[in-house]
Amino acid sequence: MVRVTTSDIAQGLRNREFILHYQPKASLVTDRIVGAEALARWQRPDGTMLPPATFIEVAEHSGLIKELTMQLLSTLVHDLVGKHLEEGLHFSLNVTARDLEDALVTRAILDAVLQYGLSPTTLELEITETQALQGGASMLWNVQELADVGVGLAMDDYGIGYSSMDTLSQWPFTTIKLDKGIIGRMLDSAKNATIVRSSIRLGHELGLTVVAEGVETPEQHDFLVEAGCKVAQGYLISRPLPLDQFDLFRRDNGKRRGMPIGLVHMAIVDHIQWRRQMVSYVIQRAALPADSPLRQMDGYPAMGVTKCALGAWYVGDGRYFADTPMYQAIDAPHRALHEAGARLIERVRAGAALADMMPLLYECKQASATLIRLLEDLEDEGLAALYAAPPDYSTPPA
Repeated sequence: MVRVTTSDIAQGLRNREFILHYQPKASLVTDRIVGAEALARWQRPDGTMLPPATFIEVAEHSGLIKELTMQLLSTLVHDLVGKHLEEGLHFSLNVTARDLEDALVTRAILDAVLQYGLSPTTLELEITETQALQGGASMLWNVQELADVGVGLAMDDYGIGYSSMDTLSQWPFTTIKLDKGIIGRMLDSAKNATIVRSSIRLGHELGLTVVAEGVETPEQHDFLVEAGCKVAQGYLISRPLPLDQFDLFRRDNGKRRGMPIGLVHMAIVDHIQWRRQMVSYVIQRAALPADSPLRQMDGYPAMGVTKCALGAWYVGDGRYFADTPMYQAIDAPHRALHEAGARLIERVRAGAALADMMPLLYECKQASATLIRLLEDLEDEGLAALYAAPPDYSTPPA
């Protein structure tokens, strides 16, 4: 590996030799490029191109990392504006705890958003769990200020830390990036496959975007589609590309295949949890005295055919299957389920006993059984389509 010194980096910063390459992120739902990770490169005067591993650690130890981050941020903003890449795409940039502890970096990001009219949701900062744990109150304050205006925060290398759950609970993360090591092992280890599936489900329930890093084979791609992952990044999609090549690549969406079949399974689990919450609410409240104030309190699941998780899927990603008879048959039992649920809530509040509500609970169960059967039939058909016609994966650009 090339050895560089602090003075080398300082000279490179003065000459603005640090540039960005963009590794595309592809939607596993729509098959379109949805953004990229902006990766630092050092373009030396002699024509050599150095990867981050040769200079980031030196920059951190020398205290030049903030200057490097500021320069890369400026490059990213100018690249986005110059190529109109901010329109409908999301770009992430790796930062460190030291960067985010400095209010000047926070202010530079906010000023860039205002000066160039960028949508804040176009930008996302990537930090590792270790970086988050190293940060103090000032770092969390700065991160929250960015989050409040819509700038995203991604936990990089998710799955290799010791307290990811605790970190997720304290920080305003919008994305988790599954570590490429786990992705690389998931087809060879049942344990790693379970970790990946569970992490995707966790992200779904928390409302976070889940990005799988290091996707290199069609088999990994299809596993992630089936598991309900929404975004993939890796050599199967593309290597990191210079700006002009990325701009061309993002317009060519015919070599990837998206099918939100994994999200059907998510919808099944979401629905089962909805029904269980409704039944638990009714049984617990029915055990209270008829005039108990607790009967008037919330505790039931989201009501409304477009407000529950199943309904959000139905009017969102589920429309991919709109031409199938199973999808078309979902609406009627789903409405019946919510109508029965609304009547149950009314009876709970009116002081009804459990025996008086059993017929309505049975109606919910019948509607639920119909929904699950339709969703399972839809899932089976989607799985058959996923594996029956292998995609045409061309060799990604070098």
